[in-house]
Amino acid sequence: MTTFRADLDAANDNRTHRRWRIAIAILAALVLILGVGYSRAKAYLFDGLPSLPTKESMWEMNLQPNITLLDSQGKVIGHRGPYVGRPMKLSEMPNHLPNAFLAIEDERFYEHAGIDRKAILRAFFENTKSGKTVQGGSTLTQQLVKNMLLTPEKNYRRKFQEMWLAYEMEQVLTKPEILELYLNRISLGNRTFGVEAAAQRYFGKSAAEVSLSEAAMLAALPKAPSRYDPTRNYDAAWTRAKLVLQNMNANGLISVTEMSEAETNKPVLVDGSDLTTDPNLIGHFFDMVDERANELVGNKAKDLIVTTTLNPAFQKSGQDALEKVLAKSGKKRKVSEGAIVLIDNHTGAIKAVVGGRDYKTSKFNRAAQALRQPGSAFKVFVYAGALESGFTPGTVRVDQRVTISGWSPENYTKRYRGPMTIREALKHSINTIAAQVGAEIGPTKVASTARRFGITGKLGAHYSIALGSEEATLVDMTSSYLVFINGGKKRRTYFIESIKNTAGETLYTHRNISAERVYAESHAHQMVSMMHDTVMSGTARGAKIGNREVAGKTGTSQDFRDAWFIGFSADYTAGVWMGNDDNSPMVKVTGGLLPSDVWKDFMRSVHKDVPFKPLLKNSDDPEDEANRVRMNFYADLTQMLLTERNLAAGIENPVITDPPAERINNTAPSVPQRSQLQ
Repeated sequence: MTTFRADLDAANDNRTHRRWRIAIAILAALVLILGVGYSRAKAYLFDGLPSLPTKESMWEMNLQPNITLLDSQGKVIGHRGPYVGRPMKLSEMPNHLPNAFLAIEDERFYEHAGIDRKAILRAFFENTKSGKTVQGGSTLTQQLVKNMLLTPEKNYRRKFQEMWLAYEMEQVLTKPEILELYLNRISLGNRTFGVEAAAQRYFGKSAAEVSLSEAAMLAALPKAPSRYDPTRNYDAAWTRAKLVLQNMNANGLISVTEMSEAETNKPVLVDGSDLTTDPNLIGHFFDMVDERANELVGNKAKDLIVTTTLNPAFQKSGQDALEKVLAKSGKKRKVSEGAIVLIDNHTGAIKAVVGGRDYKTSKFNRAAQALRQPGSAFKVFVYAGALESGFTPGTVRVDQRVTISGWSPENYTKRYRGPMTIREALKHSINTIAAQVGAEIGPTKVASTARRFGITGKLGAHYSIALGSEEATLVDMTSSYLVFINGGKKRRTYFIESIKNTAGETLYTHRNISAERVYAESHAHQMVSMMHDTVMSGTARGAKIGNREVAGKTGTSQDFRDAWFIGFSADYTAGVWMGNDDNSPMVKVTGGLLPSDVWKDFMRSVHKDVPFKPLLKNSDDPEDEANRVRMNFYADLTQMLLTERNLAAGIENPVITDPPAERINNTAPSVPQRSQLQ
């Protein structure tokens, strides 16, 4: 009996031990499963989890580069990228603005630590009951984290990461700091971020000035910025704004009276959500500013507000003048493009840049990027250099067939007038005399003079440079003419006044640098006088603007591939180029024709309200009696020589008329030594 009981006890002990082993094994398996599950869940949930940035860097997170252009009067004329408002402190905002967002987005904001469990449970039961998502449980902090750090995908991992980072943010920032960051970086539709940008965009005022009803409409946007965009669906936006007002009242943030008054005074939107100038009108100029601004402040600054020198009225006048002429004569004359530059003589500020006919069709800037042959517009540097070398406007050279080291330049008319002053030669754009003068002073002198005046491109010291065979941009050519009207002083041109960021910090300010003397004042006045003659009775007669004194020079390249007119009044200098992008010839379009027409139309508009000012020019004027006698003598002598020649040849004397313009033959050989000149 005793043995049986012992065996029974042993069997019971074995069963007990076996059960314990099974229990321990099951427990170990559960621990292992839970451990593996935890590890995998942790790896899944934390995979790709970004680190919480520093306080300072949070203001730059997910901020795309953007740039806003202001005109010379400080008015917004252009914008690229998202609209980002100036960061505003809570103390700058009316209380009803942050309260509106809290009432509709996170009414328990000051009671939770980044995760509102009550809101999550409430949303769970409401969504379960309705069978679809009708409520969200995200806190304002979670929304901020999601917009700043996470992807827009919707899954449990992203939601977990959102809550985790929201909790972390609450440990780093105070509640006012979080609310301030949220209000300044939240998306409010139309690529607009922050209450300041949205208030300006929708209501034309600062966020510091928004009314209660306007604040409610802004607070209505975060839930669905596109659906509640007031510029597209005002009724839906206002319906949700009224819900915001009701929530504010329910939370004791406003009284019933305030709510009623706000509902009675609905927000009024500004006329059009986009207050900028037509992007097609300023596109080429905008590209110039964008590139230059990044050079000045670097690429680190993501939000720029650039005050420019542009005058929008002048810009539109230039575009209209160009389009008018091209629409009328472009097809017939086989010319498809043009460009205009306008500069203030007194400051060097570029007031207008028309880079082409249509920015939407072509982003290529023909004013600043195109290198084209200026033709006879380049002759001003030949004669400017000649005056420095001892010539005078009355210096006489002979218009005749000439060969310079194998190069034989021709006049536009293929006719030759004999002796004439260089004043007359410039006025009528006589190629043979410009070539002779250029050879006498040397191509190197011509090139160095042009560089000194402002031509920045490569200039070869060839004899044909005298007739404008080297290439230059319209911006450079126009800028260089300022030296003449400014009495020999070179004024640096510019188109950016200042650069700030949206925080109001100044990143760059243009410094006014005194004009540099690069040419004698007396010579500059002589050149102005000679160029004035060109408009009064020379190749640029078509550029006259009533009684206003203007001066300038036409230019036409070989085979009519480029046509220019660059001229100035006492106040402004403007340059016009016309041609084709493929460098194909036009149908006899010279600088004295279409470009002069564009220039005249444009400059007439520019000077509409500008008081008359005379040009400062030398007293060596065609009206001077002694000069007139000398010029008449040479004119009579020329006619006598031509008559004698024709009589000897047995031909009838032709009537000599002024050539309508000029052209060049720029297939000159390399530079010979002076001893080779004929």
